[in-house]
Amino acid sequence: MYFGYRRLYAAEPVFCDCTCTTNSFSSDLVIVLMFAFIIAALIVFAVLLIYCLIERQIIITRKQDIYLDFLPSSFNGFRILQISDLHHRKFGKDQKRIIKRVIKIKPDAVFITGDLISRDMRDFSSVSRFCSQLSGIAPVFFSMGNHELDLPEKVSSTYFECLRNSGVILLLNNVYHLKKSGEVIDIIGASLDTSVYRNDDFSYQNLNPYSEEELVDSIGVRTRCTVLLAHNPLIFDVYASWNADLILSGHVHGGVVRLPFIGGILSPERRFFPSYTRGLYSKNYSQLYVSAGLGKLRFFNPPEINVISLYRKS
Repeated sequence: MYFGYRRLYAAEPVFCDCTCTTNSFSSDLVIVLMFAFIIAALIVFAVLLIYCLIERQIIITRKQDIYLDFLPSSFNGFRILQISDLHHRKFGKDQKRIIKRVIKIKPDAVFITGDLISRDMRDFSSVSRFCSQLSGIAPVFFSMGNHELDLPEKVSSTYFECLRNSGVILLLNNVYHLKKSGEVIDIIGASLDTSVYRNDDFSYQNLNPYSEEELVDSIGVRTRCTVLLAHNPLIFDVYASWNADLILSGHVHGGVVRLPFIGGILSPERRFFPSYTRGLYSKNYSQLYVSAGLGKLRFFNPPEINVISLYRKS
């Protein structure tokens, strides 16, 4: 009798390709995260862009009381409106929004501390109309900024003639004796020199130092309580050595971008974290007030005009 037998085989193990599945899941997760990051970045960029566009239309009225040791008593409470670094910016036709603000402020004098225009401008008709309206509110005093310094001579002459015809008092390295009730303070405009801002090749490295002697050669010596209109605040040491009571400056545009607890980031000379960007600073008997101005690119740094009230330090 035949007995057949069957060969028995051990069952072969079955393996699942889990490595492939895991890799595929990881790749999908990376793609999703990258896509989410891009979407989030675009949303943040859009929000910041919208904020920047809105901020450009704001005008802040920044107020500051300043106490001076040698201020004549009749000038106690004297109110100054400072306008700086307007450049190409427009706040309504012929700066209508600024004019409305100035009318409400009722200043005793308006001080323009440079860069009312930009160096590439040739049509000053709107500037002329703006200044004419300012002059109808209060006496207007003007000192030069670096953009005015860069104007060609013929253009500069036309520009200054427009300002004069608009009733503006030009302080081009000269003094105006401002009188009130028989007492006097000096308003001096220091035009400075292009070397304070840039080199001849328009580079900003290793700028020539500016000395007190050069300032004296330009504007003379201090003889009484003086408000010095000097566009560049970065040479405050020189103004303090000259013994200016109060210096009004602009130029730095508030540091372009302002960060909490840090302040302004950049100066027009491409220097990071400049020493004087906005607000009040003091050294010895001198005080420096820097306006962040109205024009140019800026972020977390809205355009501003400045109301400065002078008081005699008791």
